[in-house]
Amino acid sequence: MTQDLLRSAPEKSYLDTTVFLDVIETGGVEQRMMLAEQLGDFLANPSTTEAERIAVVPVVLKLAVDPIIAIRRALAERLARAAGIHADIVFTIISDDDLIALPFLASTPALNHWQMMAVMQVGDASRQSVLAGRPDIAAEAVELAVRTSAIEAAIALLDNPGVRLRDSDYHTLYSRFGQEPAVAERLLAIPSLPLDIRILQARRVSNRMHQLLAERGWVPANDAAELVADAQETAILGILVDASAAELDRVIPFLVSKSLLTPSILVRAACLGEMAVVERALTHLAGLSSQRVRDLMKGEGILGFKGLHKKIGLPQSCYGILQAACDVSAEIEEEGVALPSEQFGRRLIEVLMTRYETMPLPERAKHMEIISRYAEDRVRTIARRLKADIVRAA
Repeated sequence: MTQDLLRSAPEKSYLDTTVFLDVIETGGVEQRMMLAEQLGDFLANPSTTEAERIAVVPVVLKLAVDPIIAIRRALAERLARAAGIHADIVFTIISDDDLIALPFLASTPALNHWQMMAVMQVGDASRQSVLAGRPDIAAEAVELAVRTSAIEAAIALLDNPGVRLRDSDYHTLYSRFGQEPAVAERLLAIPSLPLDIRILQARRVSNRMHQLLAERGWVPANDAAELVADAQETAILGILVDASAAELDRVIPFLVSKSLLTPSILVRAACLGEMAVVERALTHLAGLSSQRVRDLMKGEGILGFKGLHKKIGLPQSCYGILQAACDVSAEIEEEGVALPSEQFGRRLIEVLMTRYETMPLPERAKHMEIISRYAEDRVRTIARRLKADIVRAA
């Protein structure tokens, strides 16, 4: 009789569900199982009318809370293919055991954006994670997940190729979960990740390293601080070197605001021939146009680079190397060549050793020491040898 009613249902404007209720009240497990399967298929049938869908809601709700888990599971598996399911049915199934709820939540086409929002707001970590992994997750649910979800859902969002997060979303996720390796690793793997997040992570890693060295006592405190500072600046410079001009213009003010744009970073960049980084940094620090800064770096104007250096207020100890690097940069630009880091470093040493007649030997030795710390590996070796020769000559 049940099969007959369902078979004729599409032709009716009203569906008598009393027989279904009788099966639920008096039927055995096998009969209720059959009813659950048939009603699930009935609702999954696109030809089922809206009136018929509404008529069977009370029956389906009773089956959705049947004490036999196999019945509830059979119903959910069939309804997972159905669109336009009544919200009460959807939430009843989603509230069931994970074995039933999670597969249904992962595949049902019946969720609208309001229902997704509700799941993200009140669901547990497992349900939030499944929803965050759906390719059709609503933008509103994504926004809510970024701000409030459990870490499992945040990871699912980052792993979901169908989700396009904004820079503000990345900042929120990093603020909430950046200390968690699983989140930090996924964020750092994103090519479009804002550079300030990469820099904050580099600083966080450096701080952890400093803490570990201090706790373990592996090296003296002063040496530990120097090692950590070196690692942090190396990481930051690596980020800046890979950045575009537009990205540099955005991230350099951030570095300044966090007191992370140190003179030694500029000197490191100069020793490696990364003059685009130097130029963008000096442009921001001087508050001049980029063209004006380029001209001053080439020695144009009354005071040339010396005036620019004084205007910014950089330490005098880094003036010689920056001046020499600017000279090398201007020369290779005029020559129309591009030098790799090693060749730039060699040229930098040559300029420091053969020009600037008024530069005292101790100052030259100090510049060689700086190059021996920050330049490309082979250039460092040359600088160490030259420093030793200068010291002996002095």
